Amino acid sequence: MIWELRQLTLIIHILLAITWVGGVFFIGWGVFPAIRNMTFARQRELLLAIMQWAHKLLAAAGCGVIGTGLLLGTVFGPISSWSDIWFTRYGNLWITAFIIGSLTLLWGIFIGFRKAISVCLDDALWNQADNGDKKPLFQALTKTAMLEFGEVAGFITLIVLMVSL
Repeated sequence: MIWELRQLTLIIHILLAITWVGGVFFIGWGVFPAIRNMTFARQRELLLAIMQWAHKLLAAAGCGVIGTGLLLGTVFGPISSWSDIWFTRYGNLWITAFIIGSLTLLWGIFIGFRKAISVCLDDALWNQADNGDKKPLFQALTKTAMLEFGEVAGFITLIVLMVSL
């Protein structure tokens, strides 16, 4: 019975990870490039709606990945004491993944998302772009994309760690 629960937890962990990582990548590499041909007013409206809706789902998926990862390492895994974390290769990789996953989630919630929303809500940037001065808006969107790379770097690091386990 424990083996079946572990497998179910692992499946949930993987599906939530696909949702979290895939959702962030889809917005960054699918939505942003696709809306470039729309009017600035429509871009702003769509970005704001997607960011506000997806943020809750992606943050919940990230929390689920971290929670199921904790279960997979402890309840359904080899970690039963603090010494297992500090003195085994698995424990070292597991705690590193936990820390990086948590920091990646926090970065997405408190840095990337907030920056994206602040750009979407900045009337002056969008009005300037509507009036022909696109440079400030493009600079703000570029800065947002660069900040979001922190999340992407976290995902890449997590994938490398998971392959190492």
